[in-house]
Amino acid sequence: MLFDIKPKRRREDLYNFDEEYNKFISILDEPLIIVKGLRRTGKTSLILTALEETKSYYIFIDLREGYSSRRDLYRVISKGIGDFMRELSIKKRLLNYFTEFFRNLRGISIEGLSISISWGGDRPLLSEIFRELDYFALKSDLRVIIVFDEIQRLRGNIKRMVENAIAYAYDHLDNLTFILSGSEVGLLYEMIKDPNSPLYGRAYIPISTRKLSREESLDFLRKGFTELNMKINPPEVEDAVNLLDGIIGWLTYYGYSKYIGGKPLDEIMKDAVQLAKSELKNFLRYRVSKRYYIVLKALSKGVRRWSELKKYLEKIEKREVSDRVLYDILNQLKRNSIINENLEFTDPIIREALKKES
Repeated sequence: MLFDIKPKRRREDLYNFDEEYNKFISILDEPLIIVKGLRRTGKTSLILTALEETKSYYIFIDLREGYSSRRDLYRVISKGIGDFMRELSIKKRLLNYFTEFFRNLRGISIEGLSISISWGGDRPLLSEIFRELDYFALKSDLRVIIVFDEIQRLRGNIKRMVENAIAYAYDHLDNLTFILSGSEVGLLYEMIKDPNSPLYGRAYIPISTRKLSREESLDFLRKGFTELNMKINPPEVEDAVNLLDGIIGWLTYYGYSKYIGGKPLDEIMKDAVQLAKSELKNFLRYRVSKRYYIVLKALSKGVRRWSELKKYLEKIEKREVSDRVLYDILNQLKRNSIINENLEFTDPIIREALKKES
């Protein structure tokens, strides 16, 4: 259904992304694909729908929580490979091949359809895991696709370790495709375009998700409510479209909330704002300086001009602030796709969340 808040996996549930979908399924044999787009614009749904509809063999590694330790990374990779094994179990021959190859790899424990990868001293290198997957794919005459969803959330040495392993696979392994997705577009592209990145210079194919137009947003809500045999309140639907600015994830949330609770738009917006506050808190948690919050608060109040932003920050801190400090803060907010080049919020609900913060 269009208003299912989980990532879509069926073509009929993926609204109006024909161009992106058709391009995606045509390039699944390429070694490196970058899927970029703002939060809640359907990246994960596009990826999973393309992979499910083409019956691809894939490992999905969900990094939305952000990982900075080897332990957490290896655990989430174990989960992704375990899910892959359960899919392989439909074809016993493939599962037998897989377990045969992986049992011989150090630090690997397989019981039934579960796999545990050690993160201690006996851990396998990520490049060794990728090499075994490549060999399995070669012997099974198929291609294995490895998805790192929200890969820009990786940090520090863990980030560099993953980048090095993907670079190794790109250069030496022929039967793997890597799909890297991210909503913090500036950070995602740094992995590819920064000369200091291990992935620098590797060719890739980009896929972008987008906001819906006003007409598409109205059509999406109408079709979603029709699927559920629900009558709509045209003025409220118009208001929802005006508030949610074409972000399909928020439009879906609105439709789903109407379906399960029949709440009016203002109550649904309150719930959405609480979700956005949680995301904002997570972003600010990794920023030592409180200046990020101060600048975001100013932007939410409509302060846009450089001189006014600087004056606002200095008024709060009661001291002079250099142009460089403000430049760095705004640049980081852009890299994280919280604001655009015009210093406007990319997500209207984030803006509302800040407005309501004391």
